[in-house]
Order: sequence, then structure tokens, then C-alpha cells
Amino acid sequence: MNLADGIAVQLAALCLDDDGGLGDYALWDVAARGALLVDLARAGRLTDEPDGVVIDPAPTGFEPADRLLAAVAVEPEQSLDWWLEHGDVGMQDIAEAAVATGRWTADGALLGRRYEDRSATADEPFDPQRPEDLSPDAAAVMLLAAACGALGDPEPVFEEDLAPTGPLRWICEAVTDQLQESYGRDPGGEDDGGVVP
Repeated sequence: MNLADGIAVQLAALCLDDDGGLGDYALWDVAARGALLVDLARAGRLTDEPDGVVIDPAPTGFEPADRLLAAVAVEPEQSLDWWLEHGDVGMQDIAEAAVATGRWTADGALLGRRYEDRSATADEPFDPQRPEDLSPDAAAVMLLAAACGALGDPEPVFEEDLAPTGPLRWICEAVTDQLQESYGRDPGGEDDGGVVP
């Protein structure tokens, strides 16, 4: 499975502003790590077993995911919630990896780096008003985008929001629960690395 086209990169694309800028928010970094965990679950590298979550640390070829996997392998005693809050991979890393894989282009504009999603799916926007039409992957992207504030203010997540994620429900629930907890700690975040846009 090619993680360069996965949940994390699609979520990062929704975080871009109209000029291709990417805000620097702590909540978005939590969301980036969460989206990578969802990608790893999609790829069978993260499984929910009766004795707990099992991680296969073999490299995926997608640099941000591999950095997260390597860190988890060194400290496997930490919980998923801990990794969501403390991992060293953020939304900017997802954007740079999207450029490195050729999915996005970037320029170093005077007012900051600007990105453009050049993928075939960039012209196929999601319709959050029609969740029944979404695949589990697309539903996961929309769920994380709503929970982290990529579509406006961060929104609470309910059972009906989780249901369309199908086999990804368990990891999406874990990630969105942590996003809601992170947002609740500092709902007024600042632009200089604050919690929300």
C-alpha cells in the first residue's frame, strides 16, 4: 500500500489554505500523527488485538510513517495516546513528504512555503454533507479533518460520524478522542504553534 496517497496526505491537503499555505498548529500535528496511525492500520502495520495494539515496525517507504514507527519501536511501552501527543512528526512533515514523492509541488514564496496538490484526486473534493457516499478511507479523512479544524472550527465526533469508517473505526475513534482531548485543553490556540487555527 502506497502511503503517499493515504489518509495523512489527503488530510494535509485539506489543511492547505487557498494560497497553498499550511498553518502551524499543535492540534494539526496531533492530527497528522493520528492520520499516519490510520494509514498504518489500513496497511496492516497497526492491528487491534485482544492483548492490545500490535505494531509491525518494518519500514513502509513513506518517511513520516517510518519515523513514527521507528520511535514507537524504541519505546513500545508508550500508549497510542502518548504517541499522538508526543511524536516528533507533524503536518509540515507530511507536506514535505508529499513533495518528495511528487504528489505535491512547492515553492519558497516570500510569505512562506506554498504547496499545490498535483494528484489526480485533487480535483475531486469530498462532500461532507453526504457521508453515506464515502468509502471508509474518505470517511476517515473527513472525520479527522472535522475533528482537527481543517474544515472550520474543530467539531465533536459522534457514533454516526465513526460508522462510515468501517474497519478503520477503532483507530479513528482513538485518534478523534485524543484530538477532542487536545482541543479541550486549549480551545483558544495561537497562530504560533497553538492548538487550533
